[in-house]
Amino acid sequence: MPELLTNRAPTLARPAPSRRRAGIGEALRWSAFRALERLSDWRGNNTQGVFALSDPQARGPAMWLYITTIGELNAVAPMLEWLVTQRPDLRPVLITEHAHYQDAYLARLPHAVVCLTRGHSLDAQKLAEQLPPQVLALAEIPCLPSDAPCRFSYAFLRQARRHGAATLLLNGWLYHYEPPARLDQIERQLLERDFLRSLDVLCVQDDATAKTLADRGADPQRLVVTGNMKFDAMQRPHWQVSQARSPGLLGALLAARRPTVVGGCVTELPEQQAVLGAFQRLRRDHPEALLILAPRHPENKERLQALLAQIEAAGLRWVRRSAVPDAPLPEAVNCLVLDTVGELRDFYAAASVAHVGVDHNVLEPLGLGKPLTIQEGWNTTYPSYPVYRLLRDQGVLHSCADEAALHAYWRSALEGAASVQEDLRRTEEVLSHLRGSVLRHQQACLAWMGAEGTTRRPEHAAGAAGTAKTR
Repeated sequence: MPELLTNRAPTLARPAPSRRRAGIGEALRWSAFRALERLSDWRGNNTQGVFALSDPQARGPAMWLYITTIGELNAVAPMLEWLVTQRPDLRPVLITEHAHYQDAYLARLPHAVVCLTRGHSLDAQKLAEQLPPQVLALAEIPCLPSDAPCRFSYAFLRQARRHGAATLLLNGWLYHYEPPARLDQIERQLLERDFLRSLDVLCVQDDATAKTLADRGADPQRLVVTGNMKFDAMQRPHWQVSQARSPGLLGALLAARRPTVVGGCVTELPEQQAVLGAFQRLRRDHPEALLILAPRHPENKERLQALLAQIEAAGLRWVRRSAVPDAPLPEAVNCLVLDTVGELRDFYAAASVAHVGVDHNVLEPLGLGKPLTIQEGWNTTYPSYPVYRLLRDQGVLHSCADEAALHAYWRSALEGAASVQEDLRRTEEVLSHLRGSVLRHQQACLAWMGAEGTTRRPEHAAGAAGTAKTR
C-alpha cells in the first residue's frame, strides 16, 4: 500500500498550542503591501467592486469557509459537517470568486451565506464587520498565497486572526503555481511566512507537503500529516435519490435500469470525440443505451456550443438538463447533457459504467461502486492528481487509449464480465486502506473548536484588514 498513513494509528486530540502575536515586522510588511494595493486601485484594480453576500442582511458571529470548487465542497463535506456541528452558534460563510457556484453551495449548506469576492482587502474588512469570524477553514488550497488558480487573500486570514478566530488548513496540498500577477508576486514575497504562521493547525495530505511548508516558514509543531480526506468523502452509505436536485428524472433512470454511460467533466475536444465514438459503437450492441455527458464548465457558452455541435454531428438525440423538467426522459432521447452545476455526483448513481475526464475527480463514481474508465495525460499540478497517482500506482484505474478500448471496456461492464467485477473488488480493497483522514483532521482540530473562552484564549493580532488578488 502507499506510504500515505495507511499503517499509522490515529492519535489522540492534541491540546491547542499557544498563539503568537503578530510582530512589528508583520505590521510593516502589511503596511507596505496595502500601500501597493492602493496604488493598484488607483490604476484600476480589477478585484474591486465585486463584493456581494447572498443574504445582505446577515449579521453575527460566523464560521468562514474557503472551498474552491463544487468538487472540493463534496470532498470535504464530512469535515465540513463536523465543523458546523461543533459550532452551531456560528453562521457558515462560504467565500468564493465564482458566482455560479452559489446555488450548489446553498443546496449543500442551506443556512450558509455565500460571499462573492476576488480578494480585495476592503472586502475582507466588510465581511469581518458584518459577519465576524470565530473559525476560518481553508479547504485543500491554498497552502501558500496565489499557489493555485483559485486563491485566498492573506487579508481574510489576517482579519480572522484579528477577531481571535481559530484558523485551520484542511487537506492541504500544493499546486506549485507561480503567482499570476505582479501584486500577487509581491504578496507572496512579503507575506508568505506570515500567511503560514497565521494558521493554527495545518492538516496536509503527505509528508512532502509538510516538509515544503516547514521549509517555507510553517511551524512544524502545527503541521499534521492526515492523508487525503477525499477517500473518506467518497463513501455515501446513506445516499438516497430524494436528496438529489433532480429526484424525478434521476429516480426514473434508476428504476428503468437502462444501460447508461456517465461521462463526467469530459472537457477537451479529442476526449469528447473518443467518448462519443465509443458510445456510438456501444449502441450497435445496446441500442437503448443512454449517454449522460457533463461538461466541466457549462457556464462557458462557447465550449458548451462546441460540445453540442459534436453531439449533433454524432447523430444523437439529445436534451439539455437545464431545458427539461424534473421528470422521466423520453425513451427516444439517448444523450442527456448535464449543463447544470452540482448535479454530476448524484447522476453517477445512474451509471452502468462511468468515464471521468482527464484531471478530474475519479472518486465520485468509485464511491458508488461504478466501473470506471479514464484516459492518460493528467496534469501534476491539478488537485485531482494526488488521488489519480495513488490509484494509478496501485493498478486500479482502467486507462483506455482510444474509442475502441473505451467501447470494449464499457461493453464488458454492461455485460457483467468477470474481469470488470474483479477490477471493482480490487479497487474497493485499495480504497479501504486509504480512509481515515477525516478522523485525523478532527483530532488535529478539536482543541480549536470550543466556543470563545472555553478551549483557548486567543491573542489578537494588531493591525487593519485587507489584501489583493489578481490584477
